Amino acid sequence: MSLSPIRSRRSALCLVAGLSLSVAACGGTTPPPKTEEAVKEEPTRETPSGGPTIEQELGSIDQRAVEKKFDALQAKLETCHKQGRDRVDYLAGDVKVFMRVGKDGRVKYSWFEESTLGDRETEKCILDLFGATDWPKPVGGEAEVRNGFGWPGGSERPPTSWGPEKVIGALDDDKDAKKSVEKCKSGVSGDFHVTAYVEPGDAEPGSGGGSGKGNGAGQGKGGHHSGKGHKPGAATATKAGGDHGGRFKAIGVTPPGKEGAEKVDCIVDALKTLSLPSPGSYAAKVTFSL
Repeated sequence: MSLSPIRSRRSALCLVAGLSLSVAACGGTTPPPKTEEAVKEEPTRETPSGGPTIEQELGSIDQRAVEKKFDALQAKLETCHKQGRDRVDYLAGDVKVFMRVGKDGRVKYSWFEESTLGDRETEKCILDLFGATDWPKPVGGEAEVRNGFGWPGGSERPPTSWGPEKVIGALDDDKDAKKSVEKCKSGVSGDFHVTAYVEPGDAEPGSGGGSGKGNGAGQGKGGHHSGKGHKPGAATATKAGGDHGGRFKAIGVTPPGKEGAEKVDCIVDALKTLSLPSPGSYAAKVTFSL
């Protein structure tokens, strides 16, 4: 199995600067001119010399330095993807990450604005990597950084494409799972977008659904597996009597914003035991909204 090289979307790198932006600006390293009214509204603080200096919410950040930092992280990003493919052979997709970088050059918070990768563990690996990185220090305030990249499929057979109705219908039928999802979403406005992989059940008829194998989507904080000689996430039969349904192999979630980012793990946990239709003899990939 050969790994696919990382696919960088350099045009997606956006560095947001200034207070009054209606659209994120890409390519600039200094904030736009401020109106007289905007300057008046900004708080001031005293410098050691006694003179006032402007303190704004968003400052400027060196774009080229940020790009170099992303380039330096390529090998570690590949490691995140490789670990994901050890568990999900056909793992592929694109992401767009958002980061709020503090004046000390450290990430204050981050989330995926877009993702078709479909694996929370890989997404967390990427966010943890960025969170542990020292970024260029913004000038004049904190900075917002966006960057997009991804991985194409390899030589393996790609999953079958599923329509969202297959999952939404199953969720409507499972009142407990649906209630759990709604509880996770409570207090958050906007939709969560989910990309996931579904695999067929593997329990023998009459087993009552007890294969004893773990669910890859539900590893959560449990760490990574090598995937060799064992298929984490292999689905079990979903109903008494050995009905071979489908189960999520892996789940990735894109939140609607900062508050939603804190609920992603809750959403994954609520979905991971959902009984689904069987995708047949091979895995399926599906994207749906909650």
